Amino acid sequence: SGQVVRYPGSVVVLGDVNPGAEIIAEGNVMVWGRLRGMVHAGSKGNRAAVICALDLSPTQLRIADEVSGALKPRETPRPERARINDSGKMQTEFWSGG
Repeated sequence: SGQVVRYPGSVVVLGDVNPGAEIIAEGNVMVWGRLRGMVHAGSKGNRAAVICALDLSPTQLRIADEVSGALKPRETPRPERARINDSGKMQTEFWSGG
C-alpha cells in the first residue's frame, strides 16, 4: 500500500494491491491476488481496457473515463473482470478461462 505505479502499457501484478496503492495503466491491469487499492486501466481513453483480479474488492476502479466506487468484498472470492459493456457502462463479471 502507498505505492503508485504508472505505466504506458498493460500491468500484471503477482500479489496483492492493498488499500492506498494505485495502479494507472494505459492498457489492461491483471492482478493475480487481491485487488483492494485503486486501479485505472485505459488511462489515456482506451475504453477496451479491462481489469482482472482473483479477488476484486477495490476502493475504486476506472476504465478510461468511467469510474466505479468501492466494491464489497465477497464472502467467497472468485476471479472477476471489469470492463465497459456495449451500453458504455462499467460492469463486473465472473471471469473464467474461456
